[in-house]
Parts: sequence; C-alpha cells; structure tokens
Amino acid sequence: MQRMRVLRLAGIGMIACGALLFLQLQPGFAQQASPTANTTATAKKLPPVHLDGQYFTRDGKRFLPVGAHWVPAKAAMQWPVQWDPKDIEADFAKMHELGYSIVRFDMMWAWFEPRPGDYNPVAFQQLDYFVSLAHKYQIYLHPSLFIGGEVGEAYWDVPWRHGRHPHSDPEMLRLETNLAAEFGRRYANESAIIAWDLTDEPPFWIVQAQTTDAMAINWTRLIAGAIRREDKLHPIVVGTSGEEIGHGPFRPDNIAKEVDFFSVHPFTIYSSDLFPDPMLSERGTYGAAFEIEMANGAGRPAMIHEMGGSTAQYSPERVALYDRLQMYSGVAAGSIGVDLWCYTDASPEQFHKTPYLRTPQETRWGMTAWDRQDKPLATEFKKFSKTVGQLDLTGVTPAPAEVAILIPGEWARTHGDFSRFGLTGPEVTPYVSTFDGDAMPGQAPPSTGADNEWLMSSALNSFILAHRAGLKADFPREYDDWAKRPMLFLPSPLTSTASVIVHVHSDFYERARKYVEGGGFLYASVAADAAIPDMETIFGARLVDTAVVSEVTLKIVEPFGGLKPGDTFHYSLSGANPHVWGSLLEVVGGKIIAVDQEGRPALVANTVGSGKTLLSAYPLETYLANTPAAFEKTESTHRIYEAFRNWTGVKAAFQSDQPSVEVTSLRGDHRGYAVVVNHSAQAYKATISTSLPVKSIRQIGSESSKALSVEGSSWKMDLEPYEAAIVEWK
Repeated sequence: MQRMRVLRLAGIGMIACGALLFLQLQPGFAQQASPTANTTATAKKLPPVHLDGQYFTRDGKRFLPVGAHWVPAKAAMQWPVQWDPKDIEADFAKMHELGYSIVRFDMMWAWFEPRPGDYNPVAFQQLDYFVSLAHKYQIYLHPSLFIGGEVGEAYWDVPWRHGRHPHSDPEMLRLETNLAAEFGRRYANESAIIAWDLTDEPPFWIVQAQTTDAMAINWTRLIAGAIRREDKLHPIVVGTSGEEIGHGPFRPDNIAKEVDFFSVHPFTIYSSDLFPDPMLSERGTYGAAFEIEMANGAGRPAMIHEMGGSTAQYSPERVALYDRLQMYSGVAAGSIGVDLWCYTDASPEQFHKTPYLRTPQETRWGMTAWDRQDKPLATEFKKFSKTVGQLDLTGVTPAPAEVAILIPGEWARTHGDFSRFGLTGPEVTPYVSTFDGDAMPGQAPPSTGADNEWLMSSALNSFILAHRAGLKADFPREYDDWAKRPMLFLPSPLTSTASVIVHVHSDFYERARKYVEGGGFLYASVAADAAIPDMETIFGARLVDTAVVSEVTLKIVEPFGGLKPGDTFHYSLSGANPHVWGSLLEVVGGKIIAVDQEGRPALVANTVGSGKTLLSAYPLETYLANTPAAFEKTESTHRIYEAFRNWTGVKAAFQSDQPSVEVTSLRGDHRGYAVVVNHSAQAYKATISTSLPVKSIRQIGSESSKALSVEGSSWKMDLEPYEAAIVEWK
C-alpha cells in the first residue's frame, strides 16, 4: 500500500531469507501451517466466480464483492513467520461479521521462493489454510503476488535479486513466470479465489523510476500468460495505484490486452496536486468515481482496490464519511467491487519496529481497532455491504455518458508506438522522436509529471463541473468512438500545443467539425498556448494574441441557456504563465455570450450544421484546479456547462436541483438504480428529476426499504450532510 509518492520512492525493507528458512525447518512449524481437522468439516463451498465483461458473477447472478486488505494487527507483515492460525481465523470471523465477501492479502515473494526456483511448501500450506477459512466464512480470497512493496516505505525484497530489475531482467522474468504458473497450476480450480492480483502497486517500488512502458507491458503479458496457461478460471488484475491518473507505465491503456479488469487506489489525501482540499471535501470525494471512469476509458471494468484515510491523521468519524461517499460514488461510476485499505489497525507492539516505526500514519488505517473493536468505518461498511448486497444487477450497466471528456491519443499510446503518426512506406531519412526517450536504448523515459498534472487536474475539474450540471461524463480516448456521446468537452490543455501528451492531434479537428455538423455539441476552453487549425469553421472565432491577466471576470451579455445578462463569474489566477493566461479572440460568425473585464470576447457560441459549439477564451477548469478547496466555497462555474446543456437541448437522465448532490444511474431495461451522493457539509431537501419514464421508486436501506413518492418526473429527498443512498426505479 503506497500512501505518499515520496514513500513509494523511499526505503527498501528486506525479508531475511535465512530467518524464514530457519523457522520453516523448526519442528511442528509445517503442522501449524496446515488447517485443523474441523476447519472445513461443515463449510459450504464458495461457488466459482466469473467476470461477465461488466460485473462478477456467482451461481449465474451478478454481485459486488466488498471487503478490505488484510494485514494482521499483531504479526503485521511478518505473519508468515509469526504464524498464528487461531488469530487469523478470528480475523476471518470478524470480517464475516462486518459483511466482507472478499479479502485481499499479500503473497510474500521471498517466503514462497526463498531460493531461485525453490518453492517453500509451508507457504503453500498456509495459503491452503486461507482457502479453508474462505469457504468456512464465505469470503473470497484475492491474493496479491510478488510482494514486494507494502505498508509505508517498506519494500520486502527477495535476497537473491542482486540488483536485477524484476520487470526486465531475463532471469528474473523466467523465475517470476515460473512461480506465477505454479500458483495457477495449484489453484486452477479453486473456487475460493475470486481473482489473481499480479502484484501490489507496480512498478516495483525499488525500481519505479527505471521502469518503462515496454517493461510494464512485457512483464504483465508474461506473468498473466503463465497463469492462464494453467488456470482458465480466475480473472487477472494488476493492483495499480495512480497509474491511470499519473501516466505511469502500468496505466490501463498499456496493460488492457493482458488483464481482465483494472484496479484503482484513490488516495486523494496524498494527491494534493490534483486534490488541494480537505480530506472530506466535494472534490476529494469524487476521487474514486474519477479514477474509475479514467480506467474504464481503456476498455475494461475497474475495481476500487484500496482506499481510505488514517485515524492517526483524521477523525474516525470523518474517515467513515469520506469512505462512504467514495464507495457509493465509485459504484455509481461502475466500480465492480470495493476493497478498502485496510481491515485493522496495527497493534501497539508494531509501533516499535519498521515499517510502522517510520510511518506513523500507517498505524491507524483499519476499519477496526487492533483488538477487533469496531471503529465508525466498520459501522458504515456494514451498512454499505447490506445495501449493495440487495442490488439486482441482472442486465444492468453504468448509464451511458452524456459528455465525453477526451483523453489525448498521445497520453494513451505506448512510448515508441508510431502507428498513428501518418507515416507510410520506407523513409530515406527516418523519423525519430525526442519525446519517446524510453524507446531508445540508453535513454531515460521522458519527464511528463508537470504536464500530466496539468491535463489530469483540468480533466478532474471538468468531470466535477459536468456532474454539478447534471451531466454524466466519461473519458474516451482520442481514437475511440467518442462521437456516440451527445456532448464533447475539450478543456484546456486539450486545445494547447505544448507537451504532446496533453493535447489532441492536429487532424482531430477535422473529425470534430464533422461531429458538430452531424448534430454534436462541442465545448472547449483555451489558454494562451492554444493552437486550433481552421478554428473559425468550428467555433466562429479565431485566436489573435495572448491575454495576459491576473484576475478574470466573465460578464454575460446575452441570454444563454438560463444565464442572464449581468451574471458574472470571477477567477483569481495562480501563477503567471501561458497555462493560465487567456487568448484574445476575433469573432468570425459566432455570437458573443460573455465578455471579460476589458470588454473582450470571453464566451462565444456558434452553430455549425446541425450542431453547436461554445468556446471559452480562458481556461476555467485550470483556474478551479489551482484553487484550494474550490468547491467548499460559493462556486458557480457549472452554470456555464448547464447553460450549454440547456441551449443544446440535451436532457440529463437524472439531476438534482442542488449542484453538490450527485445523481448517477446504473441502468437496465425499464429499471435501474439512481445513486444519490451529497458531497456537501450542508443538509438539503433535494428535488431529483429524471428524463426517463420512471413509474415507481424505493430507497434501499441496510435494514429496510421505503417507497418514495414520484410527482410527475421528480421526487424529493431529505439528505443529511455527506449522506449517500441508492434508489431503485422502475
């Protein structure tokens, strides 16, 4: 579990192979590892689990597995050598009481393979014991292989690595694929295992900065292939953290062909570059939904693998509320399960040794205290488990998005792939890209951190603004079928000409023009570094020069989708560079909707064929991204998105009259669920409206359900601060 990026790059703990071997050779140790005779005597076998393309299924019925990552309180990461089967069973009994249907846990690489190619029989006996407990307590196992990095700054290495790169060294790859195949061979038909996680939070922390796109793809392909050679039953995932928003080598676009589903670890509290907010905040509690949608855009379903906050840093009550909103919002976005970090706090004895000695926040991440007493999150989780356990997901899928927020093809592609560069035939003088450094021998990968932050922060805030305007947004890639969405948003820097990963290709605008002419609706914002070929044919305006500003005020001068002349929007800029400056526009056929503080065109609307466009001369999404706690204040930028929606006539499937109340649906044939999440500290009597033919609704509770009164196409809900609910509609 990686908490902070600095930790992920830091220390390198090691399991001492000699100590492990000494313990395994002690009299009676192997017997202790085996399950007791009566452990499985009366256990009902768990049915096998399949992935049907959208959700997990068992006995032909879809379900959402929910649980947390298990690291025991007393033994912590030393549990294989401080083996205590009674204490482990007590944990499983507690997890069963809390409503777990899945538990993720670590397969310590050095314990399973103490010498190259030599497998420890005791380690497999211990895993067999977990299998017996899984059946007994009806909790699926989700083993994470090749650990590896786990808990704070610790990296639990194999003693025989000798500095070799685990993702690229030929001998290391041979050994890893062999061990993966051994897991597949031994457990190919074991129904207690829900899926294989190839490893936790790659790249392996010890070689993170040295891992390229090609290494990540090759490693995933080899390890997954080795398992599938022996095991045709179990789905495969790589337990990535932040790769889908950090442009890491294990990002979903790189590994999509090798895995069955994706993983997200939305620790927003440790991503202050994207979430400059309190933990419990509107932007912060959209983190899970944002990362799920980003991952889904690569073509596979995604699951929340780790998430939470430490009660050594935050109050237990606020951690419970934070996780509540993230869980419900994540499920609404399409998460196929929820696995929190983590089951229990560390025991006080662990405070005196690494990794807990060096990372105080790691001591209090559990939903239970170290003595198995419930914390507020445990109470919240029980309710969540009971609620989602009532969902009938037959024929249900996440509702289609009304808005496509595009992800550049350059961001999604693998470094070194020139297939979309428009080059044909042999070249007398070959094209070589200085950007694709990691595809050239001896060169380091390009540094894209700041550019990626610019792109992702803008995408995140556009995503939230869309939700506040009653629009569901997703993140198709530039070369995917984004045109099936009625609306397309290009917030700056998508319209820029800076680093190649942050903007669309030049020929994209030809497709955009055809999209609009055919009836699509396109919104874009520009900054001072914008470059749009034949811009006036789409937006009815062209770029003239840079608008150097430190404050921006937009004033509406024409009625527009509910906006009235005199309405204003004010922004204070952080920094002084082309990323935040605006552009001077010359209007050529478009209509000025708003002007800036100097009376210059700021919002320009245009009609092209059967479609419509709206252009902002300022990067509004970047302004919000650079504003700490932006949505904890009075913030109305979503009204521009809402006005564009109203002008185009796009109908939201579900919408609240309160912008901080998210309403996102899971939809089937004449039925479905509306997930209602109040991201605000304010209580609301919200009116929820729908454009769907809803005849009846009921709110699903953890203990009971209640019918709600539908008046025409809307109903009212009393929502407490940070409340979340699921409403079934037919």
